[in-house]
Amino acid sequence: MSYEMNWSHKLADNLAVRIHSANPNHSVSLPVQRYAIETIILNTIIIAFSLVAGSFITQASQVLLTIISFLLLRFITGGYHFSSPTLCIATTVIVYNAIPILAQFVHSPYVTFAITLGSLLLCITFAPQGKRAIVKQHQIIKLAGGAIIAVNFLVMSPVLAIAFFLQALTLIHFRKGGNSI
Repeated sequence: MSYEMNWSHKLADNLAVRIHSANPNHSVSLPVQRYAIETIILNTIIIAFSLVAGSFITQASQVLLTIISFLLLRFITGGYHFSSPTLCIATTVIVYNAIPILAQFVHSPYVTFAITLGSLLLCITFAPQGKRAIVKQHQIIKLAGGAIIAVNFLVMSPVLAIAFFLQALTLIHFRKGGNSI
């Protein structure tokens, strides 16, 4: 792995070692602390950059809606992850800010319905993905993800439709590159 691909892991490792050495009898293992810290670092950077960029395009509230809906569905169903944290940050910030812009071009409730239906079908077909796939309750995860998406049949938000669809696309497992988590 190159240095660029390791920066977030190295930073999280450094912080986890310091925290762990301050309280070595803590019940949380060093690898678990490292993973949690890295997740917090990356998500904080992504959310902060996304909201700042959203403010510049005067879409901060729509970007926030995108972030919440995308992450909620992702938390339940899993999905594809880039192997490079820098690529993940850049792509995610761009996608989170592109969704509200794209949603402005969806003027028909039929299009919103169709995108939402596509998301639901992808979720039912491919969820769960990654480590969630080892859980025996696959059907519960599919139902929970499907229920989150189905809320948009009542709300009919183009932002939610596009966010759910793009997250559902990350459920499709590709063999080359990246990781599913």
